[in-house]
Amino acid sequence: MNQLPFLVETEEKEKEICVYIHGDLDLASAPRLRETLLPLAEKDSRTLKVNLKNLHYMDSTGLGVFVAALKLRKIINGEMFLEEVPKKIQRIFQISGVDQYITIA
Repeated sequence: MNQLPFLVETEEKEKEICVYIHGDLDLASAPRLRETLLPLAEKDSRTLKVNLKNLHYMDSTGLGVFVAALKLRKIINGEMFLEEVPKKIQRIFQISGVDQYITIA
């Protein structure tokens, strides 16, 4: 498989934080997402929007990062949305049942 470079970008707005994920989210890249996403999920009550438009691949390790973020958001009653999720990535959320707990817009 031809691995795409992995990149996480954040954009802070007054009422929300947007996280943009690019490339392949797998065992090698998941720690970078975890380092960015979990502190935001845990400490900031603004709405957290994660844009997956440019996410090309995700394995169970990546899914685990989203589950961890969801748990942290629940503790602080924060909202978290996934936006522009490619169909093949949506399928992973559906098969795992995670789509029952996270809003996919």
